[in-house]
Amino acid sequence: MPRIKKKIELSLTDFVDFVCKSGSTKMTKVKQIKNRDEYSPATDFYKGLREGIQEIHQKNGKKKELKEILDRVKDPKKLRNFLECIEGYKKFWGRKDITWFQPAFKHWIIGEVDVRINPELGLEIDGKFYLVKLYFKSDKLSKEKVTQILTLMESQLRTEVEPEVDMAILDVKNSRIFIKEDKDVSLLPLLKGEAMSFEIIWDGV
Repeated sequence: MPRIKKKIELSLTDFVDFVCKSGSTKMTKVKQIKNRDEYSPATDFYKGLREGIQEIHQKNGKKKELKEILDRVKDPKKLRNFLECIEGYKKFWGRKDITWFQPAFKHWIIGEVDVRINPELGLEIDGKFYLVKLYFKSDKLSKEKVTQILTLMESQLRTEVEPEVDMAILDVKNSRIFIKEDKDVSLLPLLKGEAMSFEIIWDGV
C-alpha cells in the first residue's frame, strides 16, 4: 500500500524566512522547521500578546488597555519583549480612529506544502480598511520579506475581502506599517517555485 504523505504545514513567517535564505542555509532552515516540536500554545512566545491586541480591538477597547496585557505575563524575557511591542503598538495607534472587522484567512497549498495566510487583524483605520499581519520580532523586516508577504496576502485573500481593503504588515516594535498600494502579484510564480523547492528539501533531509 503506498505511503500517504502528510501535509507540510508552515506559518507564513517560516515560509518567507526560507525564501529569503540562500544556498545551504535553505536546507538548514528546512531541517530546523522539520525537527521542531509540534505546535503548542505553551511554546508560542507571542500568543498572549497577539490575542491581547485582538481582544482589545474586538471589543472596541482603548489604547490604554494595552498595558493590561502585561498583567498576565510572568516570564521576565516575555515581559521585556511584550513591553517593547506594546510601546511600539501604542505609538502606531496614536490618535487614530480604529475599528475591528474579522480578518480573512486562507491556506495556500502548493503540492504538499500548506502555508497559513493568516493576518491577525482586520482594521478600519481613519476610514480605510486593512488586513494586518503583525510582525513582532526584533530582526529587521527587510523590503524583500515585506514584498513576499504582501504578495501572498494579496494573491490569496483578495477574493475574500471587499476591493477597498488593502493588505498590510505592521512592524510592531518599530511602529511602522507597510501597505500594499497595488494589486501586483507578479512574484507569485517565484514563490510557487520556492514552495516546490521546500517540499523537495523536506523529503530529502
